Amino acid sequence: MKILLLVLLIASIAGLLLVLVRQRLAWRGILTFLLHGVSAFALLYLVNTTGWVAGVQVPINPVTLTGVGLLGIPGLALIISLKMVGI
Repeated sequence: MKILLLVLLIASIAGLLLVLVRQRLAWRGILTFLLHGVSAFALLYLVNTTGWVAGVQVPINPVTLTGVGLLGIPGLALIISLKMVGI
């Protein structure tokens, strides 16, 4: 079973690399996605260290990191607003 998953992982990575090499627009999308994620992570760190939003400390756990990483700055705003409401 593990060998099958490893073969599937290698095949999917090879397919992704093939798409990236053939289409230049894919690189732009990936770089934009990474830029938004990194900026959101930096803002999350800034919010937690400086107390930029009064009285809000966002815990850094897999759920918040996934939300901020996928949604970017709007995801961070969503997590902060949910934290302020008390959910």
